[in-house]
Amino acid sequence: MTKCKPFQIQKMQVQRRALPRLLGGLVLATAAALASAQNYPTKPIMMAVSYAAGGGTDVVARTLATEMAKVLGQPVVVENRVGAGGTLAVAHVAKSAPDGYSIGWFTGGPIVLAPITEKSLPYDVGRDLIPVSMVQITDQVIVGRLGMKANTVEEVVALAKASPGQVSFAHTGFGTAQLLAAVMLESMGNVEMLKVPYKGEINMLADIMGDRVDLGLVTVTSADALVKGGKIKLISSGGPKRAFLFPNVASMSEQGFPNYDANSHMGIYVPTGTPPDIVNKLNAAVAAVVRLPAVRERLQSMGGTPVGGTQAEFAAFIKLDSSRAAQMLKATGAPVK
Repeated sequence: MTKCKPFQIQKMQVQRRALPRLLGGLVLATAAALASAQNYPTKPIMMAVSYAAGGGTDVVARTLATEMAKVLGQPVVVENRVGAGGTLAVAHVAKSAPDGYSIGWFTGGPIVLAPITEKSLPYDVGRDLIPVSMVQITDQVIVGRLGMKANTVEEVVALAKASPGQVSFAHTGFGTAQLLAAVMLESMGNVEMLKVPYKGEINMLADIMGDRVDLGLVTVTSADALVKGGKIKLISSGGPKRAFLFPNVASMSEQGFPNYDANSHMGIYVPTGTPPDIVNKLNAAVAAVVRLPAVRERLQSMGGTPVGGTQAEFAAFIKLDSSRAAQMLKATGAPVK
Protein backbone atom coordinates (compact mmCIF):
# COMPACT_ATOMS: atom_id res chain seq x y z
CA MET A 1 0.00 0.00 0.00
CA THR A 2 1.41 3.38 -1.06
CA LYS A 3 1.80 5.90 1.75
CA CYS A 4 0.95 9.54 1.21
CA LYS A 5 3.70 12.02 1.82
CA PRO A 6 3.11 14.75 4.43
CA PHE A 7 2.62 17.54 1.84
CA GLN A 8 0.09 15.38 -0.05
CA ILE A 9 -1.91 14.78 3.12
CA GLN A 10 -1.88 18.51 3.86
CA LYS A 11 -3.06 19.30 0.28
CA MET A 12 -5.92 16.80 0.58
CA GLN A 13 -6.99 18.30 3.92
CA VAL A 14 -7.02 21.80 2.42
CA GLN A 15 -9.09 20.59 -0.53
CA ARG A 16 -11.59 18.88 1.79
CA ARG A 17 -11.97 22.06 3.83
CA ALA A 18 -12.35 24.19 0.68
CA LEU A 19 -14.95 21.95 -0.97
CA PRO A 20 -17.90 22.95 1.26
CA ARG A 21 -17.08 26.62 0.70
CA LEU A 22 -16.95 26.11 -3.08
CA LEU A 23 -20.21 24.21 -3.09
CA GLY A 24 -21.79 26.80 -0.84
CA GLY A 25 -20.67 29.57 -3.16
CA LEU A 26 -22.11 27.71 -6.14
CA VAL A 27 -25.44 27.21 -4.38
CA LEU A 28 -25.59 30.89 -3.40
CA ALA A 29 -24.75 32.00 -6.96
CA THR A 30 -27.40 29.69 -8.39
CA ALA A 31 -29.96 30.89 -5.87
CA ALA A 32 -29.13 34.52 -6.68
CA ALA A 33 -29.54 33.87 -10.41
CA LEU A 34 -32.89 32.16 -9.83
CA ALA A 35 -34.08 34.99 -7.61
CA SER A 36 -32.98 37.51 -10.22
CA ALA A 37 -34.92 35.65 -12.92
CA GLN A 38 -38.01 35.40 -10.73
CA ASN A 39 -37.96 39.13 -9.95
CA TYR A 40 -37.14 40.14 -13.52
CA PRO A 41 -37.36 42.87 -14.61
CA THR A 42 -36.37 45.34 -11.91
CA LYS A 43 -35.07 48.11 -14.20
CA PRO A 44 -35.56 49.39 -17.78
CA ILE A 45 -34.89 46.98 -20.65
CA MET A 46 -32.90 48.27 -23.62
CA MET A 47 -34.13 47.11 -27.04
CA ALA A 48 -31.56 47.47 -29.85
CA VAL A 49 -33.17 48.11 -33.25
CA SER A 50 -31.08 47.62 -36.36
CA TYR A 51 -32.64 50.40 -38.45
CA ALA A 52 -33.14 54.17 -38.19
CA ALA A 53 -35.84 55.92 -36.19
CA GLY A 54 -39.01 56.62 -38.13
CA GLY A 55 -38.72 53.71 -40.58
CA GLY A 56 -41.17 50.83 -40.73
CA THR A 57 -38.99 48.48 -38.67
CA ASP A 58 -38.54 51.13 -35.98
CA VAL A 59 -42.25 51.97 -35.81
CA VAL A 60 -43.19 48.33 -35.30
CA ALA A 61 -40.46 47.97 -32.65
CA ARG A 62 -41.75 50.98 -30.73
CA THR A 63 -45.30 49.67 -30.89
CA LEU A 64 -44.13 46.40 -29.37
CA ALA A 65 -41.86 48.09 -26.79
CA THR A 66 -44.71 50.27 -25.49
CA GLU A 67 -47.00 47.33 -24.91
CA MET A 68 -44.27 45.03 -23.55
CA ALA A 69 -43.51 47.66 -20.91
CA LYS A 70 -47.10 47.46 -19.70
CA VAL A 71 -46.93 43.66 -19.44
CA LEU A 72 -43.49 43.53 -17.77
CA GLY A 73 -43.91 46.52 -15.48
CA GLN A 74 -40.69 48.25 -16.59
CA PRO A 75 -39.87 50.59 -19.51
CA VAL A 76 -38.63 49.00 -22.72
CA VAL A 77 -36.37 51.63 -24.28
CA VAL A 78 -35.67 51.51 -28.02
CA GLU A 79 -32.05 52.13 -29.07
CA ASN A 80 -31.47 52.69 -32.78
CA ARG A 81 -28.07 51.19 -33.58
CA VAL A 82 -27.82 51.79 -37.29
CA GLY A 83 -25.16 50.60 -39.70
CA ALA A 84 -23.62 47.72 -41.66
CA GLY A 85 -26.97 46.37 -42.83
CA GLY A 86 -28.21 45.85 -39.29
CA THR A 87 -25.22 43.83 -38.12
CA LEU A 88 -23.97 46.50 -35.69
CA ALA A 89 -27.10 46.18 -33.56
CA VAL A 90 -26.88 42.40 -33.61
CA ALA A 91 -23.22 42.48 -32.55
CA HIS A 92 -24.08 44.83 -29.68
CA VAL A 93 -26.71 42.48 -28.26
CA ALA A 94 -24.55 39.39 -28.84
CA LYS A 95 -21.80 40.92 -26.69
CA SER A 96 -24.11 42.26 -23.96
CA ALA A 97 -24.56 40.78 -20.50
CA PRO A 98 -26.99 37.83 -20.64
CA ASP A 99 -29.28 39.23 -17.96
CA GLY A 100 -32.39 40.10 -19.96
CA TYR A 101 -31.79 43.86 -19.94
CA SER A 102 -30.33 44.00 -23.44
CA ILE A 103 -32.62 42.56 -26.09
CA GLY A 104 -32.62 42.87 -29.86
CA TRP A 105 -35.32 43.59 -32.44
CA PHE A 106 -33.98 42.22 -35.72
CA THR A 107 -35.12 41.40 -39.24
CA GLY A 108 -33.97 38.50 -41.38
CA GLY A 109 -31.20 40.51 -43.07
CA PRO A 110 -28.54 40.43 -40.33
CA ILE A 111 -29.82 37.13 -38.91
CA VAL A 112 -30.30 34.98 -42.02
CA LEU A 113 -28.65 36.62 -45.04
CA ALA A 114 -25.57 38.35 -43.55
CA PRO A 115 -24.18 35.16 -41.94
CA ILE A 116 -24.38 33.49 -45.36
CA THR A 117 -22.77 36.22 -47.42
CA GLU A 118 -20.45 38.13 -45.06
CA LYS A 119 -17.00 36.62 -44.54
CA SER A 120 -16.27 38.23 -41.18
CA LEU A 121 -19.14 39.02 -38.84
CA PRO A 122 -18.54 39.98 -35.19
CA TYR A 123 -21.12 37.40 -34.10
CA ASP A 124 -22.37 33.89 -34.78
CA VAL A 125 -26.16 33.68 -34.63
CA GLY A 126 -26.27 30.06 -33.45
CA ARG A 127 -23.56 30.56 -30.85
CA ASP A 128 -24.22 34.08 -29.55
CA LEU A 129 -27.99 34.60 -29.67
CA ILE A 130 -31.17 33.01 -28.36
CA PRO A 131 -34.26 33.60 -30.53
CA VAL A 132 -37.05 34.53 -28.12
CA SER A 133 -40.11 35.04 -30.31
CA MET A 134 -41.01 35.85 -33.89
CA VAL A 135 -43.25 38.90 -33.68
CA GLN A 136 -44.39 39.20 -37.28
CA ILE A 137 -43.96 38.15 -40.87
CA THR A 138 -43.63 41.24 -43.06
CA ASP A 139 -45.45 40.93 -46.35
CA GLN A 140 -43.51 41.42 -49.57
CA VAL A 141 -45.14 41.51 -52.99
CA ILE A 142 -44.02 40.92 -56.58
CA VAL A 143 -44.93 43.91 -58.73
CA GLY A 144 -44.61 44.54 -62.44
CA ARG A 145 -44.61 47.37 -64.96
CA LEU A 146 -47.96 48.22 -66.49
CA GLY A 147 -46.79 47.49 -70.04
CA MET A 148 -45.65 43.94 -69.32
CA LYS A 149 -47.75 41.26 -71.05
CA ALA A 150 -48.19 39.20 -67.88
CA ASN A 151 -50.54 39.65 -64.94
CA THR A 152 -49.98 36.44 -62.99
CA VAL A 153 -46.97 34.36 -61.98
CA GLU A 154 -47.98 31.66 -64.46
CA GLU A 155 -47.98 34.25 -67.24
CA VAL A 156 -44.60 35.65 -66.10
CA VAL A 157 -43.09 32.15 -66.23
CA ALA A 158 -44.59 31.52 -69.69
CA LEU A 159 -43.17 34.83 -70.92
CA ALA A 160 -39.73 34.00 -69.49
CA LYS A 161 -39.74 30.56 -71.12
CA ALA A 162 -40.65 32.08 -74.47
CA SER A 163 -37.83 34.65 -74.21
CA PRO A 164 -34.99 33.27 -72.00
CA GLY A 165 -32.99 36.00 -70.30
CA GLN A 166 -35.28 38.77 -71.53
CA VAL A 167 -37.75 39.19 -68.65
CA SER A 168 -36.02 41.46 -66.13
CA PHE A 169 -36.23 41.26 -62.34
CA ALA A 170 -34.91 44.19 -60.26
CA HIS A 171 -32.94 43.58 -57.06
CA THR A 172 -30.75 45.51 -54.62
CA GLY A 173 -27.54 43.50 -54.82
CA PHE A 174 -25.87 40.26 -53.75
CA GLY A 175 -27.15 38.79 -50.52
CA THR A 176 -30.47 40.65 -50.54
CA ALA A 177 -34.05 39.39 -50.28
CA GLN A 178 -34.85 40.83 -53.70
CA LEU A 179 -32.15 38.83 -55.46
CA LEU A 180 -33.14 35.74 -53.50
CA ALA A 181 -36.73 36.27 -54.70
CA ALA A 182 -35.60 36.39 -58.33
CA VAL A 183 -33.46 33.26 -58.02
CA MET A 184 -36.26 31.31 -56.31
CA LEU A 185 -38.65 32.21 -59.15
CA GLU A 186 -36.06 31.13 -61.73
CA SER A 187 -35.40 27.84 -59.94
CA MET A 188 -39.02 26.93 -59.23
CA GLY A 189 -40.26 28.08 -62.61
CA ASN A 190 -37.33 26.52 -64.48
CA VAL A 191 -36.65 29.79 -66.32
CA GLU A 192 -33.82 32.26 -66.84
CA MET A 193 -34.37 35.96 -66.20
CA LEU A 194 -32.28 39.10 -66.50
CA LYS A 195 -31.46 40.20 -62.93
CA VAL A 196 -30.89 43.97 -62.74
CA PRO A 197 -29.15 45.49 -59.67
CA TYR A 198 -30.30 48.76 -58.07
CA LYS A 199 -29.10 50.86 -55.12
CA GLY A 200 -32.43 50.66 -53.34
CA GLU A 201 -36.16 50.00 -53.47
CA ILE A 202 -36.98 53.58 -54.51
CA ASN A 203 -34.77 53.29 -57.60
CA MET A 204 -36.31 49.94 -58.46
CA LEU A 205 -39.84 51.29 -58.25
CA ALA A 206 -38.94 54.32 -60.35
CA ASP A 207 -37.82 52.09 -63.22
CA ILE A 208 -40.77 49.72 -62.86
CA MET A 209 -43.09 52.74 -63.10
CA GLY A 210 -41.07 53.97 -66.06
CA ASP A 211 -41.45 50.65 -67.93
CA ARG A 212 -37.67 50.15 -67.88
CA VAL A 213 -37.64 46.94 -65.84
CA ASP A 214 -40.30 44.24 -65.71
CA LEU A 215 -40.52 42.96 -62.14
CA GLY A 216 -39.38 43.49 -58.58
CA LEU A 217 -39.97 42.39 -55.00
CA VAL A 218 -40.95 45.25 -52.67
CA THR A 219 -42.54 45.71 -49.26
CA VAL A 220 -46.31 45.75 -49.38
CA THR A 221 -46.44 49.23 -47.84
CA SER A 222 -44.20 50.59 -50.62
CA ALA A 223 -46.42 49.02 -53.26
CA ASP A 224 -49.75 49.97 -51.70
CA ALA A 225 -50.26 53.51 -53.00
CA LEU A 226 -48.55 52.83 -56.34
CA VAL A 227 -50.73 49.82 -57.12
CA LYS A 228 -53.94 51.54 -56.02
CA GLY A 229 -52.88 54.65 -57.95
CA GLY A 230 -52.43 52.67 -61.17
CA LYS A 231 -48.67 53.26 -61.40
CA ILE A 232 -47.62 49.59 -61.25
CA LYS A 233 -49.43 46.26 -61.12
CA LEU A 234 -49.42 43.54 -58.51
CA ILE A 235 -48.47 40.07 -59.71
CA SER A 236 -48.57 38.12 -56.44
CA SER A 237 -47.95 38.15 -52.74
CA GLY A 238 -44.38 37.23 -51.84
CA GLY A 239 -45.29 34.14 -49.89
CA PRO A 240 -47.68 31.21 -49.44
CA LYS A 241 -50.52 33.40 -48.07
CA ARG A 242 -52.25 36.46 -49.48
CA ALA A 243 -50.92 39.84 -48.36
CA PHE A 244 -53.19 41.44 -45.76
CA LEU A 245 -53.36 44.75 -47.66
CA PHE A 246 -54.21 42.97 -50.93
CA PRO A 247 -56.64 40.20 -49.98
CA ASN A 248 -57.98 39.86 -53.53
CA VAL A 249 -54.59 39.05 -55.10
CA ALA A 250 -53.64 35.37 -55.22
CA SER A 251 -50.65 34.12 -53.22
CA MET A 252 -47.64 32.29 -54.64
CA SER A 253 -49.06 29.03 -53.27
CA GLU A 254 -52.37 29.59 -55.04
CA GLN A 255 -50.49 30.31 -58.26
CA GLY A 256 -48.63 27.01 -58.22
CA PHE A 257 -45.56 27.78 -56.08
CA PRO A 258 -46.33 26.43 -52.57
CA ASN A 259 -42.68 26.52 -51.44
CA TYR A 260 -42.00 30.08 -52.58
CA ASP A 261 -41.59 32.47 -49.65
CA ALA A 262 -39.80 35.80 -50.00
CA ASN A 263 -41.45 37.44 -47.00
CA SER A 264 -39.25 38.73 -44.18
CA HIS A 265 -39.57 38.32 -40.43
CA MET A 266 -39.03 40.44 -37.33
CA GLY A 267 -38.33 39.05 -33.89
CA ILE A 268 -36.84 39.40 -30.42
CA TYR A 269 -33.40 37.99 -29.46
CA VAL A 270 -31.27 37.89 -26.31
CA PRO A 271 -27.60 36.98 -25.71
CA THR A 272 -26.72 33.33 -25.20
CA GLY A 273 -26.53 32.55 -21.49
CA THR A 274 -29.69 34.45 -20.59
CA PRO A 275 -31.52 32.40 -17.90
CA PRO A 276 -34.39 30.28 -19.30
CA ASP A 277 -36.89 31.86 -16.88
CA ILE A 278 -36.11 35.28 -18.32
CA VAL A 279 -36.35 34.01 -21.89
CA ASN A 280 -39.71 32.44 -21.08
CA LYS A 281 -40.95 35.63 -19.44
CA LEU A 282 -40.01 37.70 -22.51
CA ASN A 283 -41.63 35.15 -24.81
CA ALA A 284 -44.83 35.26 -22.77
CA ALA A 285 -44.81 39.07 -22.87
CA VAL A 286 -44.51 39.09 -26.67
CA ALA A 287 -47.31 36.52 -26.96
CA ALA A 288 -49.57 38.66 -24.78
CA VAL A 289 -48.81 41.79 -26.81
CA VAL A 290 -49.41 40.28 -30.27
CA ARG A 291 -52.80 39.01 -29.09
CA LEU A 292 -53.97 42.56 -28.40
CA PRO A 293 -56.51 43.62 -31.07
CA ALA A 294 -55.06 47.16 -31.31
CA VAL A 295 -51.54 45.82 -31.84
CA ARG A 296 -52.68 43.29 -34.44
CA GLU A 297 -54.50 46.02 -36.35
CA ARG A 298 -51.43 48.27 -36.18
CA LEU A 299 -49.07 45.57 -37.49
CA GLN A 300 -51.47 44.51 -40.22
CA SER A 301 -51.94 48.10 -41.39
CA MET A 302 -48.17 48.22 -41.96
CA GLY A 303 -48.09 44.98 -43.93
CA GLY A 304 -47.30 42.61 -41.08
CA THR A 305 -48.84 39.33 -39.99
CA PRO A 306 -48.61 38.95 -36.18
CA VAL A 307 -47.10 35.62 -35.12
CA GLY A 308 -45.96 35.13 -31.52
CA GLY A 309 -45.28 31.44 -30.95
CA THR A 310 -42.70 29.52 -28.96
CA GLN A 311 -38.95 29.92 -28.79
CA ALA A 312 -38.49 26.47 -30.35
CA GLU A 313 -40.74 27.37 -33.29
CA PHE A 314 -38.78 30.55 -33.93
CA ALA A 315 -35.43 28.73 -33.78
CA ALA A 316 -36.67 26.08 -36.22
CA PHE A 317 -37.91 28.79 -38.60
CA ILE A 318 -34.53 30.54 -38.64
CA LYS A 319 -32.70 27.27 -39.27
CA LEU A 320 -34.94 26.36 -42.19
CA ASP A 321 -34.89 29.88 -43.65
CA SER A 322 -31.09 30.03 -43.44
CA SER A 323 -30.67 26.66 -45.15
CA ARG A 324 -32.99 27.61 -47.99
CA ALA A 325 -31.41 31.04 -48.46
CA ALA A 326 -27.89 29.58 -48.61
CA GLN A 327 -28.91 27.06 -51.26
CA MET A 328 -30.60 29.70 -53.42
CA LEU A 329 -27.87 32.32 -53.07
CA LYS A 330 -25.23 29.85 -54.22
CA ALA A 331 -27.09 29.70 -57.52
CA THR A 332 -26.67 33.48 -57.99
CA GLY A 333 -22.88 33.39 -57.86
CA ALA A 334 -22.97 35.47 -54.69
CA PRO A 335 -19.98 34.94 -52.37
CA VAL A 336 -21.51 32.43 -49.95
CA LYS A 337 -19.54 31.21 -46.96
